[in-house]
Amino acid sequence: MTTINNHRDERLKHIAKVRLFSAPNIEKILDMRDFSNSGLFLLSAETSKIHLGDDVQVQTLEFDDAPIVPAKVRRIEPNVGFAIEFILD
Repeated sequence: MTTINNHRDERLKHIAKVRLFSAPNIEKILDMRDFSNSGLFLLSAETSKIHLGDDVQVQTLEFDDAPIVPAKVRRIEPNVGFAIEFILD
């Protein structure tokens, strides 16, 4: 993910509940707007506590025992939500 209109991977629209873990000890359930192989966009009217480069973890709630995936915040749309990029080894 580099800019709002220049994504590395094609985005697929998909609404799903996602658990977000961020520091310090914040856990929220948010709606996903879209996703790709490299990341996803989470809807959140409250974006003031999220910063570019923040380390977060996400877990889909669509099925039991989904893995928790590390990610970084790469783009913020104030009062709309933010894009995260998966950190894959």
